[in-house]
Amino acid sequence: MSERISILGEYREKRAAQALAQDSIEKLGGGDDNGGMGDIPYRVGVLEGKMDKVQDTLISIQVTLARIEERMATKDEIRRVEVDVAELKGRVAKLPSLAQIAALIAVAGAILKGLALLHI
Repeated sequence: MSERISILGEYREKRAAQALAQDSIEKLGGGDDNGGMGDIPYRVGVLEGKMDKVQDTLISIQVTLARIEERMATKDEIRRVEVDVAELKGRVAKLPSLAQIAALIAVAGAILKGLALLHI
């Protein structure tokens, strides 16, 4: 019984495909002496035009990439910058903090006040 159902299903699928193909031929044209291929030169022409646009876009992208590559830093340049940044971090670490500067100003002020008292 299941074999009959399977054969019936295949038959229905083939009939549906044939009906769809016939419907497409009727709606879209075709089925004439050239096998529905009469518009091939037009379609090829459209595709060639689109490919020209794709080629132009690709060339533009390649030019842009070349410009970017010219401006890119090399690994050696990046390493040099890393060394410079590390050196600057070391120097900044040695700078006095705000609290240390305030303390130095307070000490200097006390010394000047003490010297002023000695001159009086």
